[in-house]
Amino acid sequence: MKIKFVLLFISVFLSSCSLESNNVRNKIKNVKNKENSLTQKIFSPSKFSKSKRYNELKILKNILKRKHVIFIDAGHGGKDPGAISQNGIYEKNITLNAARILKKSLSRFRNVSVYLSRNNDKYLFLRDRIRLANKFKADIFISLHADASKNRNAKGISVFTLSNIASDKEAKQLAIRENKSDFTNDIEIKNQDPLIIGNLIKMFQRDTMNKSHALSKFILNDLKEYSLYSRGHRFAGFAVLKSPQIPSVLIELGFLTNQEDEKKLKNIKYLQKLCDTISISIVKFLETNESSN
Repeated sequence: MKIKFVLLFISVFLSSCSLESNNVRNKIKNVKNKENSLTQKIFSPSKFSKSKRYNELKILKNILKRKHVIFIDAGHGGKDPGAISQNGIYEKNITLNAARILKKSLSRFRNVSVYLSRNNDKYLFLRDRIRLANKFKADIFISLHADASKNRNAKGISVFTLSNIASDKEAKQLAIRENKSDFTNDIEIKNQDPLIIGNLIKMFQRDTMNKSHALSKFILNDLKEYSLYSRGHRFAGFAVLKSPQIPSVLIELGFLTNQEDEKKLKNIKYLQKLCDTISISIVKFLETNESSN
């Protein structure tokens, strides 16, 4: 009798443990489903902005009458990982992913050819990135990066253009950090009168800087139009932007040190929305230049 009672007790105990275990598993599953659902809601583009953006892409598809070359530089690479998030995400991987998506988006437009500084995980000197852009006779140079800050609340997209004077202390520190990837940023010049060459470079660079500023305005306006949070136009002495003849902008796609931005930068739908918006801005800028010339 006692043995039967003990066996009955053990059977009931094991059944209750199994039931409790199933309940715990179901609760965990429900929590995960809610988290996935929440992620989709936060980072999937809204139907309105998606259709609006696609309509604009369709309208602009055949608007360019001349051939244009866009050079996209995926920041860092190889032995240089760039910024690293708390979860171990490397900037070099984010920028390469974004560069490939932006190339695909720009390739939809007629009369646009797109080249990448790198299409794999390799290291490039800053001067080599500029030389490649010159080799392909680029009309626009786009450098893609992901930001980092000691302030974990810092977030958003920044659009930088070249200036000898930084727009703020943070921009200055960022330029110093990015320029450490290379110690030489000189542009090679043939043996000619240094006074004439110096004046020519200043003249070309002044015109190029004006065009770079105009391009940054197009990008920032469209970021606002499609509800992509930006920190505005900023400027600093980035070595990679120092081509005297190619309008150049450096886009910090977001902060890897901010959890919200990190999630966005890992989300393909978000990157697609961002890159489509940037490509629209670039084509508008090129079309405006065609009209003015």
